[in-house]
Amino acid sequence: MPDSHEPGGYLKATLESQPRELARLLSDDAAARAAERLRGCARIFLVGTGTSYHGALGGQFMFRSAGIDAWAVRAFEFANYPPAFREDDGLVLLSHRGSKRFSRRSLDLFEPNGKRWVAITGEGSAIDGEGVIRTVEQERSPVHTASHTGALLRLAQIAAALGQPAWHAELARIPEAVGAALGLRDRVSQDVRRVELKPIVHFVGGGPARATAYEGALKLREASHLVSAEGHDVEGILHGPLVSIQPGQTVVVIAQPGPALERTQEVIQALGEIGAVVIQVGSAADGCKTPPMDEVLAPMVNVVPLQLFAYEASRRLGVDADSFRRDEPRYAAAQARFTL
Repeated sequence: MPDSHEPGGYLKATLESQPRELARLLSDDAAARAAERLRGCARIFLVGTGTSYHGALGGQFMFRSAGIDAWAVRAFEFANYPPAFREDDGLVLLSHRGSKRFSRRSLDLFEPNGKRWVAITGEGSAIDGEGVIRTVEQERSPVHTASHTGALLRLAQIAAALGQPAWHAELARIPEAVGAALGLRDRVSQDVRRVELKPIVHFVGGGPARATAYEGALKLREASHLVSAEGHDVEGILHGPLVSIQPGQTVVVIAQPGPALERTQEVIQALGEIGAVVIQVGSAADGCKTPPMDEVLAPMVNVVPLQLFAYEASRRLGVDADSFRRDEPRYAAAQARFTL
């Protein structure tokens, strides 16, 4: 790993590790074995916070494409405003470290209903026991990347074990596709240098790509904290937010074949009329083109250029992407006011 004096070095190293880590996760049967705990569930909740919620949102579409009734819920809402549980409900909890208070509370709330739960978490996590599936070592950068793609892969493995979806065979291609996406770094770096980053960068995606858009906005905020970013679903941006986008502002759009693509292309055309600068990412993109992949698996691949975008933006702005502003007294004091 890089030394502590290289700004963003931990993020860069973890970014580059993703093809290797995903290949490693594909080589075991941990997810298939854990999936048996969920077999027969009529409804499955996927629960997480932040990046883990974005993983849950992506997993929701994977599960549904495998014929499973699945719902992504933020951990805070699940813990404090829980649904009425049914006897045949299941839970998949996503948590990088297993230490977030509302993620843990969600599991504690559901556990009395039986063993129909699975927790997807990192090595050395605070969550242990049957039903736990590991992803990657704890990341040294607070800007999580490999733990996100690893969690998405684990979700895909569970969905495949429970439902045998049509995309099952494509799982083996994920590490290679992620490696190809990492190869877009020069293109992403050029884009970052040519566009406006302030005051805000917008990210747009529809269907499974909505999770990618949300995650891209979060990564940019975390890694380049001098920049604001907002994620939108492809339909929602047309119902108000579009009129707040100014000529010259940057919008990153996920263009992936599927039911959302036609509407996505209409959004791209509308943004062009405004004079926004549009960066397209995805296998249907006119620009940052990623390898072809089933729409529900594509978030594992299409998120990588957005991770690179965040890293390159931090370099352009002279920000240490690994700091999370903990070295700034005002922000350190703010973070001391709450427990995650």
